[in-house]
Amino acid sequence: MIEDINDSEDMPKYKPKKAKKERKEFKPPKKISDRYLYNSGLAYLQRYPASSMHFRSVMMRKINKSCRHHIEQNIDDCAIMLDNLIVKFQDLSLLDDAAYLKGMITSLRKRGLSSMQIGNKLRQKGYKRDEIDAELKRHDKDEYNTEHNGDIHAALVFARKKKLGPFDIMNKRDPEKSLAAMARAGYSYDTAKKTLSMTKEDLPEELRYLA
Repeated sequence: MIEDINDSEDMPKYKPKKAKKERKEFKPPKKISDRYLYNSGLAYLQRYPASSMHFRSVMMRKINKSCRHHIEQNIDDCAIMLDNLIVKFQDLSLLDDAAYLKGMITSLRKRGLSSMQIGNKLRQKGYKRDEIDAELKRHDKDEYNTEHNGDIHAALVFARKKKLGPFDIMNKRDPEKSLAAMARAGYSYDTAKKTLSMTKEDLPEELRYLA
């Protein structure tokens, strides 16, 4: 006797194919105008602090993209609009290169970056070497009472993060590899050697409890 087939249990279930996602409709870049640059630039600065040169680089990418699509636009005229906007934002203190430089150095030092790393990052933002060096010296003198100890303090922050030297409680790190790690982070041999040879008692008070 042939058994009845229960469709709901024995028949393979049909699974409808998922519809392919429709491609997003291409939206052409907006034409460049004073109002567009102002609104777009203001929106960017509300999200990301920037130096004037870095801001100019970001906005020029928007201008280049727009001019490739709207070929009737003159890129030089658009660049002049941007230069005028930068001056306006500087007058409004929306772009403050001195304050941005000071804030960046403070932040990068707290993260444990060496003078070399800080210099490399800030030159990419458009700052000159002598501007960076002068602000670094001012920062380190204000923070550590001497302009020569900034790298030592930053190196200790780096060592704490990587559990090197006085923060390697279990002595798991190979000394040569620890030196190499600090060299890759931009610290001099003398700074790295001094940092790694410290004991818990040598550490600044604010770091001692972390070792």
